[in-house]
Parts: sequence; C-alpha cells; structure tokens
Amino acid sequence: MSEMHPMTATGTRRSGTGPPATAALPMTLARWAALAIGVPACLALTGWVGFNIVALIGEGSFSVRYAIPASAGRVDVNFGGGDVRLQQRAGSPAELTGTAHYSLSRPAFTARAIPGGMAFGYNCTNVVGECGFDAAISVPTGIAASLWTDGGNATVAGTTGDVTVSSGGGDVTADGVAGDIGMHTDGGNIQGTAITAARVTASTGGGDIEIVFTRVPRDVQVSTDGGNVTIVVPAGSTQYHVTASTDGGNVDDSAFPTNSSSPDQITATSGGGDITIREAS
Repeated sequence: MSEMHPMTATGTRRSGTGPPATAALPMTLARWAALAIGVPACLALTGWVGFNIVALIGEGSFSVRYAIPASAGRVDVNFGGGDVRLQQRAGSPAELTGTAHYSLSRPAFTARAIPGGMAFGYNCTNVVGECGFDAAISVPTGIAASLWTDGGNATVAGTTGDVTVSSGGGDVTADGVAGDIGMHTDGGNIQGTAITAARVTASTGGGDIEIVFTRVPRDVQVSTDGGNVTIVVPAGSTQYHVTASTDGGNVDDSAFPTNSSSPDQITATSGGGDITIREAS
C-alpha cells in the first residue's frame, strides 16, 4: 500500500508532518495601494500620538506682572491674544497680571509702550499641547480705559470710569459697569448684566446682543449684522424714544413704554435676527 502524503493548499504534496502550508495571496494593484497608503498613515499616527504625549509631559507656565502707565486720566491696553479681564482696584496703579501656559518651548511675552498705555503680546506657535495667556488688567477707581484683544474673550467688571472694550472675534461681557461703555466684537456675542451706565454702544459682526440695565439708560445704540438683540430696562421707570429695525427677524416692543419726544433713547438694528425690548419682570 502506497504512503499517503498531505496536500498543500494549492494541491501539491509536501513531505513531513504538521499543518498544511498556506499559499501566499497574490499582490494585486489594490493591495499594493493599501500598503502604500496604510503604512505611512500608521507611522504618522504613531508619531503624532507620541508627540502629543511629549507635549503633555513638557507643559509649563510662568506668571507675568507689568505696570501700565496712565496718560491724561486714561489707560489704553492692546493684547495680542488670549482672554482678558478688565477690573477696577482702588488704591493701586494700573497693571497687568496673568499666567502664561505653554508646551515644549516657552513663547516670548512682549510689552511695548503705545500712546496712553501698553501693547502686550504672547505668540503661541506650538501645534500641540497647551498654549495661552489669561490676563487681568486692573485700573484705579474712576479712570477711563480702553481694552482691545486680537481674538480672545474680553470681560469688564465693576468699573466706574468710561470704558471701551473690543475683540477681534471673541465674546465681550460686561458686569456691574457704571461708567459709559462701548463694546465691539468682529463676530462674537455681547452680554451686559447689572449695567448702570447712562450711555451704552454695542456692535458685533454677527453674534447676539443682550444687555440688562438696573438703572435707566439715557442713550443706547446697539447693532448686529445677523444676531438677536435683547434689551431689558427697569420696570416702570420712564418712557423711551425707540428706533428698532431688522432685515429679516421680528421686533417685539409692543408692551414697552415708548414716547417719541423722550430724551431717553434706544436704537437697535439687526441684519436678520429678532429684536426684543422690554421692561424687567
């Protein structure tokens, strides 16, 4: 009786024992393409994950404190990036304080004099990891101030002097502001709470505007290219000369006390959002 030999996957005999050998799959054009794309992608992903881990390990921070000179009773501050808060502090000169965060390499913090104040910069170039600067600008009681940030959020709180706050695209927020205030952003939202200022101007390139007054305002001018507008004034306080228009939304001021001869005026415009003007409930 002849000896039986195992068969390979292709039907050929092989000698010895053990599992049958598996034939190699033919390398088609599609398989070559998958290798050409998949292998570099896997290597790149592995490198990116490793770089992120290194960036997390290499995170650091440092504190900044810088005096800001005042000129003619006002302070002007330009900030190159990051979130900025403007606040009032009695008995102290104007100054900037904050914490800078970075990964791997420490960016330079710059300061240069401008008419009436200072311009600060913090240039983040890392593509991974944390990098940013959170700053607070403190000004003496009653001093006028102007604050501009290139793209972060800007907040002003508890000031009694006249204030102008602008952002290149972030949100602008005001709380408990008593002096006249101007707020502008190229695209973020504007929100004001507990506002006692007599005069308020606010404009945004497309965000919403909401301002709540706790004292009768004398002159309110707000506009947005496309967002909604909400203005709330104290109940039963006075009548207002109201001018409100929107290109595509609705205007709701039917229950609002209006008088075209009133010296207290509210003007609100929107490129397409709704406008609501009402008394506090």
